Amino acid sequence: MTTGFILSLAAPVLGGMISVIIWQAKRNSDSITTGFESLHSCVHQVERKVDEMQIDVAKNYCTRDELRNHIDKEEDWHDQHHQEVKELRKEFNEKTQKLSHDVAEMKDMQWKMRMDILEQKDKN
Repeated sequence: MTTGFILSLAAPVLGGMISVIIWQAKRNSDSITTGFESLHSCVHQVERKVDEMQIDVAKNYCTRDELRNHIDKEEDWHDQHHQEVKELRKEFNEKTQKLSHDVAEMKDMQWKMRMDILEQKDKN
């Protein structure tokens, strides 16, 4: 009788606990599903906005050919700028070499002048 009494109390409690666990799992599952549906909806909205913006940019600002033409002109400008910098470097290197050659000649001339002065002092 005691076992029957305990079972008669424990069975509904255990059944209730199982029901609560199942109900909680279903509620969590529904909540997760709702969250994923909301996220999916937001992603589609963003996708639509990006598509609309892409169409607006192309329609309102420039065509693909105009953009390609602009990019080509910019590449040409960069190439021209690169050539100018290259020429300036070359010119700078040439002038630097000429300057160092001139400085070396001036040092040689000063050295020769000193030697000439010493020779003249030795003669006197």
